[in-house]
Amino acid sequence: MLVSGIYSINEEIKETESGISTGAVDIELKEYNENNQPFNENQKMVMPGDEIALIPRISNLGVECYLRVKIEYYIDNESFSVESYIEGNYSSWTKKGDYYYYDSVLSKNGSIDLFNKVNIPNLSSQYYGKTVVVHIIAEAVQAKNFNGNWDEVEIKKSVDRSYDIDYEGESSVIYEDTINHHITLSEGFFDHLGNMLPGDKSSASFSILNSSDSKIKYYLSVNYNNLSSKELLLLSKMNIVIKNKDGQILSESNLADKDKHTLGIYSNGEGDSFIIEISLPNDINNDFSKLLTKINWIFSCDVIERENKNPQTWDYVFDLSITVFLISATGFTIFLFLWKKESRDIDR
Repeated sequence: MLVSGIYSINEEIKETESGISTGAVDIELKEYNENNQPFNENQKMVMPGDEIALIPRISNLGVECYLRVKIEYYIDNESFSVESYIEGNYSSWTKKGDYYYYDSVLSKNGSIDLFNKVNIPNLSSQYYGKTVVVHIIAEAVQAKNFNGNWDEVEIKKSVDRSYDIDYEGESSVIYEDTINHHITLSEGFFDHLGNMLPGDKSSASFSILNSSDSKIKYYLSVNYNNLSSKELLLLSKMNIVIKNKDGQILSESNLADKDKHTLGIYSNGEGDSFIIEISLPNDINNDFSKLLTKINWIFSCDVIERENKNPQTWDYVFDLSITVFLISATGFTIFLFLWKKESRDIDR
């Protein structure tokens, strides 16, 4: 009896969990000396003509990015030429206006040294006792989906949240009412939703083939539980579009919408193929970076009309478990009756 009951439940519903995360542009600027140790010579007394070993290093803690830096050299608020007094490999950079633009993409976990030496000019005694300042501003923008126009970029401080830069996401599907016998998913169905960035799009495909004896209406929906307000707001900004094989849009909404998306009505032997597209708009800012959230994909259906009475394979499996249950219950009832009758005979 127990085996038959559990077997029926497992045939009707299968559930796992799906992870979606947003990536981040995250750089770090630290200073080192010629021995690759942290630079600790701030407030050092220097003389005209001195050379100071100083290596500012930018490390990429986030996704692939483009860099630009602004370097300013002042003595007593008077500006001095960076190219003349700060030595470095400027051939890897292009100077435009006040900024140096790095010519390559800085890979995740990569780093780049800005320069390696600061020279003190040979100045007159009027500069004695004045302060030497090297001011560096480093900015980064995601390499993916970037059109190269820095004027359109609003630079913001990176959000202070921990996240896994190597997380690739994972897929999750729930099948209701034995609909798993009708659905075929593409390989790796939405298991690549990790570290999504503004402008990113991801797609997956599936197909329906009605293998039952009924005319059926099919649905797809998403579900989630116990999400923070920030996660819910992120899902509301993520667009979802469902198309059939002819490119016709069947449904368009956002991932926070739990309403069912209708996929069509199909008779025995009929079906279609579909594409789901998920996108993150370009105007998503740093407030939504480094977030991890979870959703479930749910396939379900309604029987519209019975077309014939010949049971399909999945109907038979379910009926078999019920049959086992009934036989077990009948046997148990007979056992109780015989046991009770035998007890009366002994009492006599």
